[in-house]
Amino acid sequence: MDIDLVYLWVDGNDPVWLTKKNEFLPADRQVDPQVAGECRYVENDELRYSLRSVEKFAPWIRRVYIVTDDQTPAWLDTSNLRIRVVSHREIMPAEILPVFNSCTIELFLPRIPGLAEHFLYANDDMFFSRPVDPGFFFDWQGRPIVRLKVQSLKKHDDDIYCHTILRMQDLVRARYGRCSSLAPHHNVDAYRRSDFLECCETFRAELEHTKHARFRSRDDWQRALVLYDALARGRASLRKVTRFNKLRNPLRLLRAAFGAGCGSDSRCIPAYLPNLESIMEKYDPSLFCLNDDVRMTDEDRIRVRTFLDTRFPEKSSFEK
Repeated sequence: MDIDLVYLWVDGNDPVWLTKKNEFLPADRQVDPQVAGECRYVENDELRYSLRSVEKFAPWIRRVYIVTDDQTPAWLDTSNLRIRVVSHREIMPAEILPVFNSCTIELFLPRIPGLAEHFLYANDDMFFSRPVDPGFFFDWQGRPIVRLKVQSLKKHDDDIYCHTILRMQDLVRARYGRCSSLAPHHNVDAYRRSDFLECCETFRAELEHTKHARFRSRDDWQRALVLYDALARGRASLRKVTRFNKLRNPLRLLRAAFGAGCGSDSRCIPAYLPNLESIMEKYDPSLFCLNDDVRMTDEDRIRVRTFLDTRFPEKSSFEK
């Protein structure tokens, strides 16, 4: 089974890109920081370290696609045949460009030329932390393994992300009479290209707004719709993400009870937290995400870079 990996990437520090983005902001420039704040676009070299983690812990990935607005990381070795930079212009209609909304861009991922039927999707702040094999993402039938977690989304309905996830669940529930109420684990996810395309066709009318949305809003789609849809149709396998995913014996359960070595499948960690190393030691996740938000400072970003450089010091073949 060939499995590819797709990233979205933007250099939010690029003055040319910033000028373009500012030109298309609403006239009153009153944009929610959740939608178009600096934290959504700031470049802190995470992609470099994410690719190092790929090479170290998931070397079986066939090809890596990096979808960008005609930007290329200066350090990326584009002569490497296992990696390809894909322009928005290759997969999106010219009339809707430019787009600064990741939700809109994600709608067009299946259009990437040459993309494998089975693929993984990641943000550049997501990393592999332990060796994983294809069976971590796809079951023996080739179905995606969908990782969801227990989280009360309704308590945070004022948050754009939580509100959008709840809407996706409602769409699937209205269509099939059932939908998981668990929340996405916010980490590397597995998809089948055919499932993605079928879902987008099924909910074509509901997704029309997002196709033309340059910036995020509460009315957008979210790619979790593909996962909920696949689960409802029996085309995916559900796995609940907890702190105890990897525990195998009573001794480890006992250790976990005292907060040591839980061994989770994945962990989404607010990147502004000062104790990243201790969190990683406690949960020992196979995947982790360092989630940037409006609370991040420049000092926090320097600390994150140091943390990543310590964790992934070896240059990958994807770098010049």
